[in-house]
Amino acid sequence: MPQNIWIIAPGTRPLMIAHGSAKLLFPENTWMAFDSSVAMGADVLEMDLRLTKDSVIVTHHDAEIDNTSNGTGKIADLSLSDLQSLNFGYYFTDLSGKKPYENQHVEIATLEGLFKKYPQMKMIIEIKDEGEWGKTAAEKVFELVTKYQMQNQVIVASFHDEILRYFLDISQSKVPVSTSEREATKFALTAKSFTGFTFVPEAVAVQLPLKSSGLNLGTRRIIASCHHHNMAIHYWTINDKEEMRDLIEKGADGIITDRPDIMAELLKEMNL
Repeated sequence: MPQNIWIIAPGTRPLMIAHGSAKLLFPENTWMAFDSSVAMGADVLEMDLRLTKDSVIVTHHDAEIDNTSNGTGKIADLSLSDLQSLNFGYYFTDLSGKKPYENQHVEIATLEGLFKKYPQMKMIIEIKDEGEWGKTAAEKVFELVTKYQMQNQVIVASFHDEILRYFLDISQSKVPVSTSEREATKFALTAKSFTGFTFVPEAVAVQLPLKSSGLNLGTRRIIASCHHHNMAIHYWTINDKEEMRDLIEKGADGIITDRPDIMAELLKEMNL
């Protein structure tokens, strides 16, 4: 079985995964957020991907830009130049309740730009589009991963089973993927049970919430089952220091967090 580079050796530093690149500290999925997360010591940049009208993969969570920028409309109906003219820090509210970037120009990022600027960084890249548009986005993502030889640096994710399956098909399973939400939950529930059967998805990593339907998924049993099946396990979205500590002590490979500053402080306390 080939080595999974996303599995962390016991007792060593887990991956600090900046969710939306520290979305509680900086405008989510922007150049400001990515650059700041790298400066704060993040090991992995986690981002959401959307396809523009002119076939560029940009980093943005929602299909529309109305709640994140001073513009309106769907990313699928806008060009990259349209998006680059807008301020994606317009609505951002910081931890003190202020809007520090309302009158600035905080720019949306592109996947190609990130691959060029940070070729050594690990990245978890989630395709948000679905249907035929999502398949086109998946094709473009695969093209960029191949062009910049990022196969060993990225995990491709999607909450949509159809898109993840399509990506696996076109990439011939040569680019690592994480579980879809449905697969992750199915794996965790079968791993947690004592039936002797565990559903094992075709993935290098399982990404789980701490709880699902009232069940605790942050257990040593689930973590050990992941490792037994050569999969890393990342928990989302963990912003509480003691929850981080508990998961790290149990052997989680990565913590997906909006607050890399809190995790950096904890890792220092734990001498990791």
